[in-house]
Amino acid sequence: MRQVSERLLAAVYADASAAVVVPLVQLSHPDWGDPVRFVRNDEPVTHAGEEYLPFPFEITLPDDEDEGFPVLKWTASNVSREIIGQFRAITGEVLGRVVYVLTSHPDVIEVGPFEVEITGIEYDALTISGVMTIEPILQEQFGYLEMTPGTTPALF
Repeated sequence: MRQVSERLLAAVYADASAAVVVPLVQLSHPDWGDPVRFVRNDEPVTHAGEEYLPFPFEITLPDDEDEGFPVLKWTASNVSREIIGQFRAITGEVLGRVVYVLTSHPDVIEVGPFEVEITGIEYDALTISGVMTIEPILQEQFGYLEMTPGTTPALF
């Protein structure tokens, strides 16, 4: 079960509330000078001393189940063409961090943090989308045997 704060639960269960929960996304790559920080909001949010700039995107939390691998699905607007240029200029995975905060208390993490990895994206004229993997499954060993030149020389 996902842990959420009492403040968020009170806001969710209230009949009416002014609380606004926003996702903060930080993306980084060794070829980028500085990390890219976005918030799904109309105005910038400062969290942990870093400014997150407004950007139109959608992100879904992983299913709260024990089976399967947790992934976050995301879609960002490609209308301004800001982020696609950065993705085109690199190879390898992009590392990310996703947290959810209340705009009234942006330094308190309500849900997360999720340390994620983006290994591929899809884009068209209007959107960029992809999957953020929390536990990178492509780096996990499959089976208990390792096939190395020392153990299986015929394969190499």
